[in-house]
Amino acid sequence: MAPATDVEQSERASQDSHDHSEHHDDKQIGVLAAEAGRSVADWTLWVGILGIALVAYLAGLDNNTMYAWQTAATSAFNDYPAYTAVTVVQAVLIAVGKFPIAKFADVFGRAQAYALSIVLWVLGFIIIAVSQTTRDVAGGTVIYALGNTGVQIMQQIVLADYISTKWRGVSIGLVSLPYIINFWAAGQIAPKVVAVNWRWGPGFFSICAPVAAFSIILALAVNQRRAKAKGLVPVHPYKTMSWYSALWSFLVDIDALGLFLFCGGFLLVLLPLQLAKLQTNGWSTSWIIAMIVLGGVMIIAFCVWEIFAPKPILNRRWRLNKDVHFATAIGFFDFFSFYASWVPAYTWAILVMDYDFTGALYFSNCQSLALTVFGITAGFISLGTKNYKWVMVSGACIRLLGIGLMIKYRSAGSSNVQAVFPQVLQGMGGGFLGITLQVAAQVSVRHQDVATVTAYFLLLTEIGGACGNALIGAVQTNVLPGYYEKYLPMLDATERAAIFASPFTVPTLYPIGTPERTGIINAYNDYMHILLIVAIVLSVPPIILGLIINNRKLNDKQNCVSNELAGMRRLSQDTEESSDSSLGKQ
Repeated sequence: MAPATDVEQSERASQDSHDHSEHHDDKQIGVLAAEAGRSVADWTLWVGILGIALVAYLAGLDNNTMYAWQTAATSAFNDYPAYTAVTVVQAVLIAVGKFPIAKFADVFGRAQAYALSIVLWVLGFIIIAVSQTTRDVAGGTVIYALGNTGVQIMQQIVLADYISTKWRGVSIGLVSLPYIINFWAAGQIAPKVVAVNWRWGPGFFSICAPVAAFSIILALAVNQRRAKAKGLVPVHPYKTMSWYSALWSFLVDIDALGLFLFCGGFLLVLLPLQLAKLQTNGWSTSWIIAMIVLGGVMIIAFCVWEIFAPKPILNRRWRLNKDVHFATAIGFFDFFSFYASWVPAYTWAILVMDYDFTGALYFSNCQSLALTVFGITAGFISLGTKNYKWVMVSGACIRLLGIGLMIKYRSAGSSNVQAVFPQVLQGMGGGFLGITLQVAAQVSVRHQDVATVTAYFLLLTEIGGACGNALIGAVQTNVLPGYYEKYLPMLDATERAAIFASPFTVPTLYPIGTPERTGIINAYNDYMHILLIVAIVLSVPPIILGLIINNRKLNDKQNCVSNELAGMRRLSQDTEESSDSSLGKQ
């Protein structure tokens, strides 16, 4: 290494001093504790990794089986139609609940936020397990959803705290690895448990969740305690205040009004997107319109408030960061496109390909399986090349190709290979995109902002998924009945309505080769083509945005825009200058 000149050393020390003085003071205690805790970690690092792995497996199994317990519960209470409403509320809370947990982690600490998430998760399981009415199930689901989303976001935040940028994609991909096992295991476990007693399902998770999470919470807590003992973490300012002042400071630190407007606004917008298709009058339902209008007003009010908020959620440091917003926009369009093409695949496989229910489930989920496998692959490619941009762009192009092949082969007479290959190709593109997008958003901001940026990214991508579901509901309600009328003139309106309401009875009533089944196949293929045309249009913006996003070189630091090391705090300017001097002597 060439010796550093006095001028270079002076400039480097000046820049480091500027970074330290400008960025250290505005870091919240939770972030400082995370950095200091990582700097003193030894065996606890491996204990934490074990905890993350156990929680990842359990959360993956939970996400693949919760529907079974909810279905069985609402059916046992003779209120199965309520199941859809319960799952809609669950999906929306999982989307909007990430921000409050992320802010809590910044204000109080990672261990505290992780523990809170586990408590809510377990409490939700317990309430569902002992429920006696559908209302009990719904109440338990609300608490469960907050805990579930808290666990999701805390897994990602802790990885961002501890893992350098070049290994970030690999770690994010490996967290989803349990899906490969649960892809098969969940389908074997859920029916057997329900056959005995569905309450054992949530009961099992309420016992296993704290056991699985014990390792990661212990590691985080021990690291934070060690760091405090060494004086690396300042005393929390709330401890020196009166209870009134501490409460007010807490509300300011978490941007309570901003959180209320943000979460409430998106809750009121997302719920109608999911529920409109269940209403007789659809989008014309008065309360659907009222919720959307009120939600829109709250989101606008949030944007105005963030300009004046003392500690805004959308921090001024990254509010105009195009990499964050471009990566998030790509995620929004990608999820919108994905859901529009993936959700109807299960029904299409039964009606058109004549698969049985198990075969249709595997056909539908093979895309998610491919997404997991190729997501891990993308992480290792990024590690080897120290680059994420071209992996991202490649994924967007592969996704576009996959949808194009779907348009060609979503038709009668397609072979199994022609039907399945586009699913796998889409999963490959989605895997490349999903991993690199989160990396692109996280590495383009400082450590202080990684929690809220991750929550922002995940929220907007899930909003894309909600829009995809809303599109499916609108097209299905307004277009599909017309196609049934066009292709099934031999059936009366009542029979066509029965097919629309209960498509899974079609294979029994109208075998392949009958005029009725041929008409149903033609109608469903036309319906699918509308959705796929929208999906392929939505898959173009990710390519364009991917091409203009910054191509930052991945490194051994926590991010690519500051001198912060992965999980470690630059303790003092003197230490930095000493390090610089030693480098100059080499």
